[in-house]
Amino acid sequence: MCQDANKVAVRATNLTKIYKIFDSPGKRFLYHMFHINSGRDFAALDNISFTVKRGEAFGIIGRNGSGKSTLLQILAGILKASSGEVEVNGRVAALLELGSGFDPESTGYENIYMNAAILGVNKNDIETKIAEIIDFADIGDFIGQPVKTYSSGMFVRLAFAVAINVDADILLIDEALAVGDVFFRQKCYARLNQLKAEGKTIILVSHGMNEVEQFCDRALLLHHGQILKQGDSKECVKQYYFLEQDERLHDFHGEEDNVDKKDEENIDASNCNVQFEGWTLREESFIDLNASKEIGNGKATFLKAGLFDKNGYARYSFEQGESLYAYMEVLVKEPINCPLVGCVLTDQKNVIVHGKDNLQYDMQLPENVPAGKVLYFLQRVELNVAVGEYSLELGVAAIPQGDYEKRYMRSQEEVNSTFERLCIRPAIASFSVFPRKIGAPMKIAFHGCCDLPGEIQLGYF
Repeated sequence: MCQDANKVAVRATNLTKIYKIFDSPGKRFLYHMFHINSGRDFAALDNISFTVKRGEAFGIIGRNGSGKSTLLQILAGILKASSGEVEVNGRVAALLELGSGFDPESTGYENIYMNAAILGVNKNDIETKIAEIIDFADIGDFIGQPVKTYSSGMFVRLAFAVAINVDADILLIDEALAVGDVFFRQKCYARLNQLKAEGKTIILVSHGMNEVEQFCDRALLLHHGQILKQGDSKECVKQYYFLEQDERLHDFHGEEDNVDKKDEENIDASNCNVQFEGWTLREESFIDLNASKEIGNGKATFLKAGLFDKNGYARYSFEQGESLYAYMEVLVKEPINCPLVGCVLTDQKNVIVHGKDNLQYDMQLPENVPAGKVLYFLQRVELNVAVGEYSLELGVAAIPQGDYEKRYMRSQEEVNSTFERLCIRPAIASFSVFPRKIGAPMKIAFHGCCDLPGEIQLGYF
């Protein structure tokens, strides 16, 4: 038991938080003054259980009102749970609501001492770190001004600088890093990675799914105060996307869930006559779909998928710069709008290297696809990436014709909000990339995870 406690930073067991909801101020008055049960119970958290290990980056995600901030405040000791237990092993530093723990009338300098005291750090210890805190916050002469004059970005800079320098074992962050410029966020994540390497535990609540995917080891998906999923952060994020577009969540396991037997009888098996412009399927060698899990909303499902080379033969090893051809067959089970397809490449460090779908290409799409149709997709990806092992994720979505045609006038976030995710196959297959045989001029042609097009020019006098 003692050995297990050394590995656990936070453990929540059957955690529940109930609030009283009243239809009017009068009913609230009756309840508090005369203990008349004039309200109704609202469960912000309902029987939540999870464990966060020491040194882990753990994400908490969910739609607005799912209970994320309530959970974090309970972990921070700000709120008391209605029932259940919370075990927290170590000193906690929390970045919760913007400016929480700050006195608006006091200067930034004075608030460093007050905030550190709230976090349990004595004055002598903070004296040794005051210069580092001020340097990290990088708010210049404003450090001597009342914090009520600060912008939201300055609030976060100062609060984050204090929280990471009080030698806490567990750092709780609630949307704080959504504020600030890109350089400050980069500096924050560099520091968080350093703290993680030192064995600190980081629990992050965020609506930034890219942050959760790339930074967190595991995640917890909340919905209406209950846990829908916990585990690998990328898997939780995929479920979150489906939750955003539809209340229904479906996990498909194995071949029986991929295609109903009734559907299977009416589907023509793929054959080597499948052709696209400049590419022909020449080898019926597909990925075993029983070995992976499909996430979807029930409107479509993968029938077959495979990785091939430019000649149409199955390949799972490619030279740098070669093209990978991802071929997919998808059964439409309910009518959909314009179909989209995309793939995501993730490297051996679990970093997403590339992701793209046909929103980025100028192509005609069928406006409506009826139920029972089989869609044949082919996506080519030029592998200008570093040598190593990669996993491939495949996904299919749909978008209304009008939104597809107007995508050039909108931001990526706006476009993403209009399409419906149909089915995703995370980590459906892996493949390797080996060095170019002939360097131009070197065998190792670049540094980093991908080879970006560009040029270098030189002038001298």
